[in-house]
Amino acid sequence: DLADIDSLPQNVTKILEPLANENYNSCLLINNAGSLGPLGKATSICDEESPSVSLRRWRDTIDFNITSSLWISSQFAKATSHISLVRVINISSLCASEPFPTMSLYCAGKAARDMFHAVLAKEQISQSHEEKEGTTTTTSNPTQFKVLNYAPGACNTAMTDVLAESTDLGNELQQYFSTSRDKHQLVRPDDTAAKLVGLLMKDEFESGTHVDYWDV
Repeated sequence: DLADIDSLPQNVTKILEPLANENYNSCLLINNAGSLGPLGKATSICDEESPSVSLRRWRDTIDFNITSSLWISSQFAKATSHISLVRVINISSLCASEPFPTMSLYCAGKAARDMFHAVLAKEQISQSHEEKEGTTTTTSNPTQFKVLNYAPGACNTAMTDVLAESTDLGNELQQYFSTSRDKHQLVRPDDTAAKLVGLLMKDEFESGTHVDYWDV
């Protein structure tokens, strides 16, 4: 349970431990876990609840969408430092760079994840340069470590069903999702997955960059 922050270190360690004991040539992480969280204007999210309950929902959303996601990518990068080819894919969104009214917590989460993964990419590049100059003794090969922030487009999923039917979402956004769903204009998950696979196979993207489905 990625929302259970107290148990997260132990649970993630159990998953990543085998990586240290196997001779993998390559390893891929697709970091996609997340939720919409509470919707509504930033000044009135969860206003129907007491301040303490409202704050708890904010914190739970941030822990799930940001804290757990960043922790997993950080620990994965550490656990795969000995593997020659590593790719970290953060599933991003247009919400990471564009403000959508009534989706403030979701946008904040996506923006935070994009920036963290962009920094992770920069750090790995810096480490690679240091190794080439002989200033470190690590056995990793960070030149083969790359990060991609991939925005899959507005996909036809259960999440967009929620947005299409939400009474807390702004009218304009709600109508967009509702109309796009009803007219079958949303991106099919299979199509965006195929584009992501194509990006990974070509492997021409700059590490840490943000790539949108519609840019490919």
